[in-house]
Order: sequence, then structure tokens, then C-alpha cells
Amino acid sequence: MVPCIEILIGKLKFTAAAELNIKKSWRTFTDTALVKLPKAIYYYDENGLLKPVEHLGKFIKVGDKIEIKLGYNRQLFTEFTGYVARSPRVNIPYEIYCEDEMWQLKRKETSVSIENATVKQIIEAVAPGYELDSIDEVYGDFSMKQTTAVKVFNELQEKVGIYTFFRDKRLVCGKIYSDEKVSKVQPVFQYSENIIDHNLQYIFPDEAKVKVYAKSKQSNGTYERVEIGEDGGDIEQWNFSAGLNKETLKINAESRLKNKKTRGGYKGTVTSFGWPRVEHGQVVQVIDKKYEERNTKNFVDEVEINVSANGGYRRTMDIGKTYRDGEFKTIT
Repeated sequence: MVPCIEILIGKLKFTAAAELNIKKSWRTFTDTALVKLPKAIYYYDENGLLKPVEHLGKFIKVGDKIEIKLGYNRQLFTEFTGYVARSPRVNIPYEIYCEDEMWQLKRKETSVSIENATVKQIIEAVAPGYELDSIDEVYGDFSMKQTTAVKVFNELQEKVGIYTFFRDKRLVCGKIYSDEKVSKVQPVFQYSENIIDHNLQYIFPDEAKVKVYAKSKQSNGTYERVEIGEDGGDIEQWNFSAGLNKETLKINAESRLKNKKTRGGYKGTVTSFGWPRVEHGQVVQVIDKKYEERNTKNFVDEVEINVSANGGYRRTMDIGKTYRDGEFKTIT
């Protein structure tokens, strides 16, 4: 298969690059792309004459839209859309750093003050006009003045473990692993076949880190919430029976967490070819025909795409929490 590239920046179109790196994850608010272009670039002027580009900064400006399509055998798929976030660096090769739609929300000042607000109302107030796919539970009174939407998203993340990110121009909130529009296909990656490299390690139950945000809906429509577990591991959102007070909710959450810690699993990254395509939040299967006990299904937390002359077209997936058949709908 022959890799192919199409990069649209402003009015320019490139069908090759010296190097390309794309990072996409629910952990970070912003997906990024770093495009490296060769020093020798030519363009056609308005008279159809081929001329050299003396300084790329004259053609590419901060805020220019960018779309990156990648694929094989002329079959292209959009892997990144966003904006040029910094002026092109005059290195060899040229470096163009880009961010997704979150770049716009970092730059606009906003204020929000809503009594007994739902999460969806908060997001709509600070990021109007976007297609929104959000959980719609009651958060409570919320107020932040002279801030940005991204700082509001950070507040929701730190206080109640609700993550917000863009996916295909949709603003997704509170749906790390339950975005209904993520492909339900489970791509298979197999040792000695399409796994080029990996650093997977088996994490024993007593070593596993899990951060839990548990909640119970009250009769007045609000939620009682508790936070337990450890930072630096899997993120869990658990819904318990309605009407539990904070003490009972914490006891139940700790009991379930103790049970969960009896399960081990794999952590680390798997590097394969550019195809099959995988997005974060999707489930993948890692297969080892020699040691079947190592076979696993996991959610993907981050995807990094690299394209270069030496390395070719590669996709590295950060393997997240173990997926168990039938539990998809209960995870947020």
C-alpha cells in the first residue's frame, strides 16, 4: 500500500510533507498537529508561473484553517482539522504548529452564572453555536466571570471529572467512552502481524490506579457526589441508586472500587500502520496467538499519528481501561 497525504492550509495545498505528527486525546482539551515542510517549496502565481517560496510566513498566517487527510492508495480520510496556532518557524524544515477548534475557545473571553445549572447549560453558555453532545445532569450553582470556555471546562474536569473535547467539530462533554458516534468496530492488532512496536505491561490489581467520581441523584434533582481513588490512572464515572446521602454513597463507591481492584490489565502503547483507523474512545483488540491469556480488549485513550520518509505512516495507540462485553452503556 502506498501512503498518501493531502494538507490544505489557507489557500495552499500540499501533497507531501517532510514530517507530520498529530495527537488526539480526551485527556487534553486540544488536539494538535505539527507539520514540517521542506525548505524548497514552489507555488503557481496568478499568471500560472512556478515560483519558489522565499518565506512561508508570507503565505501562511496564524488563524489560517488547516485540514489534514491521510490514507493509502489515494483513499484519504480526514485526520485533523483546526487552525495555525503559531507563526511558521523558519527552520529546516519549516514547522507549522496547529490546534483544533479549541484554539478559538482559548482566545474568547466569556462569563457564566447560572443557578442550579445542568452541565449542558454551562457548556452552551460558554461555547454557543457549536454542535454539542453533552451529558445533561444537574451540576448546581455555577459562576465564573471574565474567563474562557477552556477554563470552565477545566473547572468541570477538576471538580467532577467531566472531560470536554472536540471530535469531528462536535463539542463532546462527559462522554469519554460513551460517545455514540464513535465507531463500534473493534480493530484487531496482532503480535508478529500488524503490531510494529509496543510497550505493553501487565498491571497487577494491587498496582492499578483508578480515580472514581460517584454520584447519586437526589429528590430535588441535584446530585450528591464523592471522589475516591488515585490520580494517574483510569477515570470512572459511576451512577448509584437515587437518594443516597454522601456517607452511604462513599461506602458503596469504596466497596465497588475494592472489587474493581481485583482485576488486572494491560497498560502502555501499541504502534501499528496507518490503517486500520482508530480514534480515542474506541475499543481495540490486542491478540497474541502464542499466549492467548494475553488477549485483551481495551478502550483507547490517545492516538498519535506520525508520517515521515524513514518511518512511513504509523499510528500509536495509548491503551486505556479494559473493556468487558456488555458494559459499554454504563460507562461515561
